[in-house]
Amino acid sequence: MRLRLAYIALCLLCPLAVSSLAHAQSQNPAEAANPPENPAPTGPAVPSDVKQPPPPHKPFDFTVYGRVNVSFDVGNQELTTAPCITAAVGPCAPPTGSLRWLPDVASNLSRFGVRGYHDLSGREYQAVFQLEAQVDVAATPGSKPNGSNDTINPANTAVTGALASRNSYVGIATPYGALKLGKNDTPYKTVTADFDFLADTPGDYNSIMGNTGGDNRTEFDARFPHAVWYESPDLMGFRLNAIWSPGQNRFDDNIGYAIGENACAGGNAGPCNDGSFGDGYGFSAEWRGFGLKLIASHEMHRRTNRTGDAGQTTAQGTSLVETANEYAWKFGAKYTFEPTGTTVSGIFEKMWRNDVADFNERQRDGYYVSALQKLGQDDDVMGAWAHAANTPGDPGAGRVDNTADMLTVGLRHWFNPKTTIIASYAHMRNSSAAHYALGPGGHGVTWDCKDGGTPTLTASPGISLIGNGTGCFTGTSPQAFSLGMTYDF
Repeated sequence: MRLRLAYIALCLLCPLAVSSLAHAQSQNPAEAANPPENPAPTGPAVPSDVKQPPPPHKPFDFTVYGRVNVSFDVGNQELTTAPCITAAVGPCAPPTGSLRWLPDVASNLSRFGVRGYHDLSGREYQAVFQLEAQVDVAATPGSKPNGSNDTINPANTAVTGALASRNSYVGIATPYGALKLGKNDTPYKTVTADFDFLADTPGDYNSIMGNTGGDNRTEFDARFPHAVWYESPDLMGFRLNAIWSPGQNRFDDNIGYAIGENACAGGNAGPCNDGSFGDGYGFSAEWRGFGLKLIASHEMHRRTNRTGDAGQTTAQGTSLVETANEYAWKFGAKYTFEPTGTTVSGIFEKMWRNDVADFNERQRDGYYVSALQKLGQDDDVMGAWAHAANTPGDPGAGRVDNTADMLTVGLRHWFNPKTTIIASYAHMRNSSAAHYALGPGGHGVTWDCKDGGTPTLTASPGISLIGNGTGCFTGTSPQAFSLGMTYDF
């Protein structure tokens, strides 16, 4: 009986032995001489909660990543209740076109990118790169107007769907920080991005924060082109980032395009007399610890051209607006209380321009407060309030009331760490001379001060309509509902 059992065991073991011998004979000698790090099962022990040892470091690698963010919205510009005032000067013709609730499907900063590295001297010194493009999931890629009222024949030829239209760079990463060349979001923009729990929705905080004059603008929520920047390492929770973008402009007043660009600095359409600037500078400082984040940041746009606002008649006389430096400072704090899943944040922002006070609509204070409460593991409820304080004046009306407030709420459900669905509502209250919009800075569709008026000029037969196809009405209260889905990979 024992002999029979031994015979059965020998028959079972022989194929395994032959297989092992064949594998050993066919193995590459180089692999045998250089076995992989942490081989199993004879390698170093690993904690019981780790499924497998960490893979060995690769001398070079790259990652493909992206986000798909699309929403269904229903918004109302509230033009039916707008006072008959255009650019704070009246009277005017009443608004025309579709003045009711409009449904839409919006692409909201969906993106696709690839980033990677190559060791230069071990893993502490690396060459790094990134190429990132916007993906217009629901919209047709092409020319995108930014800060231009001309919706019939937009003049901005920037193609946001082009390869590397978003943050893209090449640089060197070291233990002492990274130095990069390309184009990138400014430190002023990125340092408080995580304060905005409703980013890319109609209630994105850039509807007011970073927005000097209202409308579809986010001057201080910028991406600097042809830039060089430094990113510091984390030192006991402290980090410092700085950026410089040379103006590359042949004109002292920055009235032309920067050399190598196809749009005015600041994203405006030509002629560059409505916010185009020369050199741009910025930095941010932050500290994290014990659930708290503290930030301070500054950005400057040198010799910003606003001559398009000059020459208007106001109660204080003819407006005098030329080129002048524009600055912004902000200070903020965010705190997360882990036991209850509660996060609160707040920002104070100061923007100013060196200009005649009576016609200066680019100088004001801003305030932002937001909160997020986790409901279990898979749901977040969010709310925020933003306020734009009064400016010293206005180029079209002199001293006016142009304050604004935005309230927004939202609910997000996490199917998994990569997939969410979010429902939100936003409401903007503009005072009599203000014209802030919902959605600038992230949402694919905006609700602003403009109606569906006819063009101011007509072309010869067979060409097309040209000129400004809309009027801007102040004192409105746009609002929007949104239901969207995001997927990250």
